[in-house]
Amino acid sequence: MSYFSVALAAVVFIVLWFTHRIYQFINLHFLIPTPSAQLRRYKPESSEPTSSRSSNASEPVTWALVTAASGGIGYGYASHLLSLNFGVIILAHSGVPTAISRLLTKYPNASIKGVTMDSITATTSDISKLVSSIENLAITILINNVGSMPMEFPHLRPFAEYTTAGIDDTMNLNARFMTHLTRALLPHLTRNAKTLGCRSLVLNVASGARVGLPYVTLYCATKGYVSSFSHTLTREFKYLNSPIDCLLIVPGDVHSDGNCHGVAKGSPRALEYGKMVLERVDGAVQRGLLEVSPYWVHALQIWMLDRLPESVRGRELARVMEGKRGAYLEAYEKAR
Repeated sequence: MSYFSVALAAVVFIVLWFTHRIYQFINLHFLIPTPSAQLRRYKPESSEPTSSRSSNASEPVTWALVTAASGGIGYGYASHLLSLNFGVIILAHSGVPTAISRLLTKYPNASIKGVTMDSITATTSDISKLVSSIENLAITILINNVGSMPMEFPHLRPFAEYTTAGIDDTMNLNARFMTHLTRALLPHLTRNAKTLGCRSLVLNVASGARVGLPYVTLYCATKGYVSSFSHTLTREFKYLNSPIDCLLIVPGDVHSDGNCHGVAKGSPRALEYGKMVLERVDGAVQRGLLEVSPYWVHALQIWMLDRLPESVRGRELARVMEGKRGAYLEAYEKAR
Protein backbone atom coordinates (compact mmCIF):
# COMPACT_ATOMS: atom_id res chain seq x y z
CA MET A 1 0.00 0.00 0.00
CA SER A 2 1.38 3.40 -1.00
CA TYR A 3 2.00 6.27 1.43
CA PHE A 4 -0.77 8.20 -0.34
CA SER A 5 -3.30 5.43 0.31
CA VAL A 6 -2.33 5.26 3.97
CA ALA A 7 -2.60 9.03 4.34
CA LEU A 8 -5.97 9.06 2.59
CA ALA A 9 -7.29 6.26 4.80
CA ALA A 10 -6.11 8.16 7.90
CA VAL A 11 -7.83 11.35 6.76
CA VAL A 12 -11.07 9.51 6.04
CA PHE A 13 -10.94 7.83 9.45
CA ILE A 14 -10.38 11.15 11.23
CA VAL A 15 -13.23 12.83 9.31
CA LEU A 16 -15.60 9.97 10.09
CA TRP A 17 -14.55 9.97 13.76
CA PHE A 18 -15.16 13.72 14.12
CA THR A 19 -18.47 13.46 12.27
CA HIS A 20 -19.59 10.71 14.63
CA ARG A 21 -18.55 12.74 17.68
CA ILE A 22 -20.40 15.82 16.43
CA TYR A 23 -23.50 13.73 15.74
CA GLN A 24 -23.36 12.24 19.25
CA PHE A 25 -22.93 15.70 20.77
CA ILE A 26 -25.92 17.13 18.89
CA ASN A 27 -28.03 14.07 19.59
CA LEU A 28 -27.33 14.18 23.34
CA HIS A 29 -27.64 17.92 23.93
CA PHE A 30 -30.31 19.02 21.46
CA LEU A 31 -32.54 16.04 20.57
CA ILE A 32 -34.48 15.82 23.83
CA PRO A 33 -36.96 12.98 24.49
CA THR A 34 -40.58 13.95 25.01
CA PRO A 35 -41.68 14.18 28.67
CA SER A 36 -43.57 10.90 28.39
CA ALA A 37 -40.32 9.15 27.39
CA GLN A 38 -38.02 10.73 29.98
CA LEU A 39 -36.75 8.47 32.80
CA ARG A 40 -39.20 5.73 31.78
CA ARG A 41 -36.70 3.00 32.62
CA TYR A 42 -36.99 4.00 36.31
CA LYS A 43 -40.73 3.47 36.64
CA PRO A 44 -43.27 0.86 35.53
CA GLU A 45 -44.90 1.25 32.14
CA SER A 46 -48.24 2.16 33.74
CA SER A 47 -47.03 5.54 35.04
CA GLU A 48 -48.38 8.71 33.43
CA PRO A 49 -47.16 12.33 33.45
CA THR A 50 -48.36 14.44 36.39
CA SER A 51 -50.20 16.86 34.10
CA SER A 52 -52.52 14.05 33.01
CA ARG A 53 -53.46 12.93 36.52
CA SER A 54 -56.88 13.65 37.94
CA SER A 55 -57.35 15.26 41.35
CA ASN A 56 -58.11 11.91 42.95
CA ALA A 57 -55.19 10.06 41.37
CA SER A 58 -53.49 7.43 43.49
CA GLU A 59 -49.97 7.68 44.86
CA PRO A 60 -47.25 7.39 42.20
CA VAL A 61 -45.60 4.02 41.95
CA THR A 62 -42.02 5.27 42.07
CA TRP A 63 -40.23 7.88 44.15
CA ALA A 64 -37.04 9.92 43.99
CA LEU A 65 -34.96 11.15 46.92
CA VAL A 66 -33.22 14.46 46.20
CA THR A 67 -30.74 15.98 48.64
CA ALA A 68 -30.42 19.76 49.04
CA ALA A 69 -33.76 20.12 47.27
CA SER A 70 -35.34 23.04 49.12
CA GLY A 71 -33.72 25.48 46.69
CA GLY A 72 -31.30 25.86 43.82
CA ILE A 73 -30.62 23.05 41.36
CA GLY A 74 -32.05 20.46 43.76
CA TYR A 75 -35.40 22.25 43.68
CA GLY A 76 -35.18 22.16 39.89
CA TYR A 77 -34.69 18.39 39.99
CA ALA A 78 -37.68 18.00 42.29
CA SER A 79 -39.90 20.17 40.12
CA HIS A 80 -39.14 18.29 36.92
CA LEU A 81 -39.45 14.88 38.59
CA LEU A 82 -42.95 15.81 39.76
CA SER A 83 -43.86 16.78 36.19
CA LEU A 84 -42.90 13.23 35.18
CA ASN A 85 -45.17 11.68 37.84
CA PHE A 86 -42.51 10.69 40.34
CA GLY A 87 -43.15 11.17 44.00
CA VAL A 88 -40.35 13.28 45.49
CA ILE A 89 -38.70 13.21 48.90
CA ILE A 90 -37.06 16.57 49.57
CA LEU A 91 -34.12 16.42 51.95
CA ALA A 92 -32.49 19.64 53.16
CA HIS A 93 -31.22 21.28 56.32
CA SER A 94 -33.80 24.09 56.10
CA GLY A 95 -36.63 25.50 54.01
CA VAL A 96 -38.34 22.15 53.42
CA PRO A 97 -41.96 23.22 54.27
CA THR A 98 -41.63 26.31 52.08
CA ALA A 99 -40.28 24.28 49.16
CA ILE A 100 -43.10 21.75 49.47
CA SER A 101 -45.68 24.55 49.54
CA ARG A 102 -44.23 26.11 46.38
CA LEU A 103 -44.18 22.77 44.56
CA LEU A 104 -47.75 21.95 45.56
CA THR A 105 -48.85 25.30 44.16
CA LYS A 106 -47.41 24.23 40.80
CA TYR A 107 -48.41 20.55 41.10
CA PRO A 108 -51.51 20.40 43.35
CA ASN A 109 -51.89 16.63 43.03
CA ALA A 110 -48.23 15.81 43.54
CA SER A 111 -46.93 13.39 46.16
CA ILE A 112 -44.15 15.06 48.15
CA LYS A 113 -42.52 14.20 51.44
CA GLY A 114 -40.00 16.30 53.31
CA VAL A 115 -37.05 15.47 55.53
CA THR A 116 -35.13 18.13 57.46
CA MET A 117 -31.60 16.91 58.10
CA ASP A 118 -28.26 18.64 58.42
CA SER A 119 -25.89 16.79 56.08
CA ILE A 120 -22.87 18.21 57.90
CA THR A 121 -23.71 16.83 61.33
CA ALA A 122 -25.86 13.80 60.42
CA THR A 123 -24.45 10.59 61.88
CA THR A 124 -24.57 7.15 60.26
CA SER A 125 -27.31 6.32 62.77
CA ASP A 126 -29.33 9.34 61.58
CA ILE A 127 -28.93 8.21 57.98
CA SER A 128 -29.99 4.65 58.80
CA LYS A 129 -33.09 5.95 60.57
CA LEU A 130 -33.89 8.14 57.59
CA VAL A 131 -33.68 5.19 55.19
CA SER A 132 -35.79 3.03 57.51
CA SER A 133 -38.47 5.73 57.65
CA ILE A 134 -38.89 5.76 53.86
CA GLU A 135 -38.27 2.10 53.04
CA ASN A 136 -41.99 1.55 52.40
CA LEU A 137 -41.76 3.91 49.41
CA ALA A 138 -40.71 2.47 46.05
CA ILE A 139 -37.66 4.69 45.61
CA THR A 140 -35.91 4.15 42.28
CA ILE A 141 -33.94 7.39 41.99
CA LEU A 142 -31.35 8.90 44.33
CA ILE A 143 -29.90 12.29 43.44
CA ASN A 144 -26.84 13.17 45.52
CA ASN A 145 -27.05 16.88 44.92
CA VAL A 146 -25.89 18.33 48.24
CA GLY A 147 -22.61 20.22 48.11
CA SER A 148 -21.29 23.65 48.99
CA MET A 149 -18.61 25.56 50.88
CA PRO A 150 -19.99 25.66 54.44
CA MET A 151 -17.64 28.26 55.90
CA GLU A 152 -18.01 31.74 57.27
CA PHE A 153 -17.22 34.65 54.94
CA PRO A 154 -15.06 34.77 52.91
CA HIS A 155 -15.92 31.40 51.40
CA LEU A 156 -13.27 31.86 48.72
CA ARG A 157 -9.91 31.86 50.46
CA PRO A 158 -6.40 30.35 50.21
CA PHE A 159 -6.22 26.88 51.73
CA ALA A 160 -3.75 28.10 54.37
CA GLU A 161 -6.58 30.25 55.78
CA TYR A 162 -9.08 27.37 56.18
CA THR A 163 -10.27 26.64 59.69
CA THR A 164 -10.38 23.15 61.16
CA ALA A 165 -14.17 23.34 61.34
CA GLY A 166 -14.36 24.56 57.74
CA ILE A 167 -12.31 21.58 56.53
CA ASP A 168 -14.38 19.04 58.43
CA ASP A 169 -17.71 20.62 57.48
CA THR A 170 -16.82 20.74 53.78
CA MET A 171 -15.72 17.10 53.73
CA ASN A 172 -18.79 16.00 55.69
CA LEU A 173 -21.20 17.91 53.47
CA ASN A 174 -19.68 17.15 50.08
CA ALA A 175 -18.35 13.62 50.51
CA ARG A 176 -19.13 11.78 53.75
CA PHE A 177 -22.91 12.27 53.78
CA MET A 178 -23.53 11.22 50.18
CA THR A 179 -21.27 8.20 50.60
CA HIS A 180 -23.15 6.86 53.63
CA LEU A 181 -26.57 7.70 52.16
CA THR A 182 -25.78 5.90 48.92
CA ARG A 183 -24.55 2.79 50.72
CA ALA A 184 -27.60 2.71 52.98
CA LEU A 185 -30.05 3.13 50.09
CA LEU A 186 -28.51 0.68 47.60
CA PRO A 187 -30.33 -2.43 48.93
CA HIS A 188 -33.66 -0.60 48.59
CA LEU A 189 -32.87 0.65 45.08
CA THR A 190 -31.97 -2.89 44.06
CA ARG A 191 -35.07 -4.44 45.65
CA ASN A 192 -37.43 -1.85 44.20
CA ALA A 193 -36.03 -2.22 40.68
CA LYS A 194 -36.43 -6.00 40.78
CA THR A 195 -39.90 -5.85 42.34
CA LEU A 196 -41.23 -3.27 39.87
CA GLY A 197 -39.50 -4.74 36.83
CA CYS A 198 -37.63 -1.53 36.04
CA ARG A 199 -34.22 -0.06 36.87
CA SER A 200 -32.99 2.32 39.56
CA LEU A 201 -30.73 5.34 39.18
CA VAL A 202 -28.06 7.06 41.25
CA LEU A 203 -27.18 10.56 40.05
CA ASN A 204 -24.08 12.09 41.62
CA VAL A 205 -23.40 15.79 41.14
CA ALA A 206 -19.77 16.87 40.85
CA SER A 207 -18.54 20.16 39.37
CA GLY A 208 -16.25 21.43 36.67
CA ALA A 209 -14.27 22.80 39.62
CA ARG A 210 -12.83 19.31 40.16
CA VAL A 211 -9.96 20.35 37.85
CA GLY A 212 -8.60 22.45 40.73
CA LEU A 213 -9.26 26.16 41.26
CA PRO A 214 -7.55 28.72 43.48
CA TYR A 215 -9.45 29.74 46.66
CA VAL A 216 -11.77 26.68 46.68
CA THR A 217 -9.23 23.93 47.27
CA LEU A 218 -11.31 21.60 49.40
CA TYR A 219 -14.48 22.07 47.36
CA CYS A 220 -12.53 21.02 44.26
CA ALA A 221 -10.98 18.07 46.09
CA THR A 222 -14.31 16.76 47.34
CA LYS A 223 -15.83 17.08 43.87
CA GLY A 224 -12.89 15.07 42.57
CA TYR A 225 -13.82 12.42 45.14
CA VAL A 226 -17.44 12.45 43.99
CA SER A 227 -16.27 11.94 40.39
CA SER A 228 -14.10 8.95 41.22
CA PHE A 229 -16.74 7.49 43.54
CA SER A 230 -19.41 7.76 40.82
CA HIS A 231 -17.23 6.32 38.04
CA THR A 232 -16.34 3.35 40.23
CA LEU A 233 -19.96 2.71 41.15
CA THR A 234 -20.99 2.80 37.50
CA ARG A 235 -18.38 0.20 36.55
CA GLU A 236 -19.11 -1.95 39.60
CA PHE A 237 -22.86 -1.97 38.92
CA LYS A 238 -22.22 -3.04 35.32
CA TYR A 239 -19.73 -5.75 36.32
CA LEU A 240 -22.11 -7.17 38.95
CA ASN A 241 -25.08 -6.93 36.56
CA SER A 242 -26.91 -4.72 39.05
CA PRO A 243 -30.31 -3.23 38.10
CA ILE A 244 -28.95 0.21 39.05
CA ASP A 245 -27.62 2.83 36.64
CA CYS A 246 -25.16 5.42 37.91
CA LEU A 247 -24.26 8.68 36.22
CA LEU A 248 -22.09 11.64 37.16
CA ILE A 249 -23.33 15.16 36.40
CA VAL A 250 -20.60 17.75 35.81
CA PRO A 251 -21.98 21.31 35.86
CA GLY A 252 -20.13 24.43 34.92
CA ASP A 253 -21.23 27.84 36.17
CA VAL A 254 -24.93 27.81 37.18
CA HIS A 255 -26.73 30.79 38.68
CA SER A 256 -28.12 29.51 41.99
CA ASP A 257 -28.68 30.57 45.59
CA GLY A 258 -25.13 29.60 46.53
CA ASN A 259 -23.50 30.87 43.33
CA CYS A 260 -24.99 34.26 42.62
CA HIS A 261 -21.99 36.60 42.25
CA GLY A 262 -19.46 36.70 39.44
CA VAL A 263 -21.47 34.16 37.45
CA ALA A 264 -20.48 33.84 33.79
CA LYS A 265 -22.81 35.56 31.33
CA GLY A 266 -25.31 33.19 29.76
CA SER A 267 -25.11 30.69 32.62
CA PRO A 268 -28.38 28.77 33.12
CA ARG A 269 -30.57 29.39 36.15
CA ALA A 270 -30.85 26.64 38.74
CA LEU A 271 -34.47 25.70 37.95
CA GLU A 272 -33.72 25.54 34.24
CA TYR A 273 -30.55 23.53 34.82
CA GLY A 274 -32.27 20.91 36.99
CA LYS A 275 -34.73 20.23 34.16
CA MET A 276 -31.90 20.22 31.63
CA VAL A 277 -30.04 17.52 33.56
CA LEU A 278 -32.96 15.12 33.83
CA GLU A 279 -33.87 15.57 30.16
CA ARG A 280 -30.45 14.21 29.17
CA VAL A 281 -30.03 11.33 31.62
CA ASP A 282 -31.60 8.74 29.30
CA GLY A 283 -29.31 9.58 26.39
CA ALA A 284 -26.19 9.49 28.56
CA VAL A 285 -27.11 6.18 30.21
CA GLN A 286 -28.03 4.54 26.90
CA ARG A 287 -24.62 5.51 25.51
CA GLY A 288 -22.89 3.96 28.53
CA LEU A 289 -21.33 7.25 29.60
CA LEU A 290 -19.71 7.62 33.00
CA GLU A 291 -20.51 11.32 33.13
CA VAL A 292 -22.22 14.11 31.27
CA SER A 293 -22.25 17.91 31.23
CA PRO A 294 -25.89 18.51 30.24
CA TYR A 295 -25.52 22.15 29.16
CA TRP A 296 -23.77 22.17 25.80
CA VAL A 297 -21.75 25.31 26.57
CA HIS A 298 -20.36 23.67 29.72
CA ALA A 299 -19.52 20.53 27.76
CA LEU A 300 -17.52 22.54 25.21
CA GLN A 301 -15.80 24.61 27.90
CA ILE A 302 -14.68 21.50 29.79
CA TRP A 303 -13.54 19.79 26.57
CA MET A 304 -11.45 22.79 25.54
CA LEU A 305 -10.07 23.32 29.04
CA ASP A 306 -8.80 19.75 29.16
CA ARG A 307 -6.82 20.36 25.98
CA LEU A 308 -5.08 23.57 26.97
CA PRO A 309 -1.45 23.47 28.11
CA GLU A 310 -1.21 23.83 31.88
CA SER A 311 0.51 27.20 31.61
CA VAL A 312 -2.56 28.61 29.85
CA ARG A 313 -5.15 26.61 31.80
CA GLY A 314 -3.78 27.62 35.19
CA ARG A 315 -3.62 31.29 34.24
CA GLU A 316 -7.20 31.35 32.91
CA LEU A 317 -8.63 29.50 35.90
CA ALA A 318 -6.91 31.92 38.27
CA ARG A 319 -8.28 34.89 36.32
CA VAL A 320 -11.83 33.55 36.55
CA MET A 321 -11.53 32.90 40.27
CA GLU A 322 -10.06 36.32 40.99
CA GLY A 323 -13.08 37.85 39.27
CA LYS A 324 -15.51 35.69 41.24
CA ARG A 325 -13.73 36.41 44.52
CA GLY A 326 -13.84 40.13 43.82
CA ALA A 327 -17.57 39.95 43.05
CA TYR A 328 -18.28 38.22 46.37
CA LEU A 329 -16.16 40.74 48.31
CA GLU A 330 -17.97 43.62 46.61
CA ALA A 331 -21.38 42.14 47.40
CA TYR A 332 -20.36 41.57 51.02
CA GLU A 333 -19.21 45.17 51.43
CA LYS A 334 -22.46 46.50 49.97
CA ALA A 335 -24.50 44.34 52.33
CA ARG A 336 -22.69 45.54 55.47
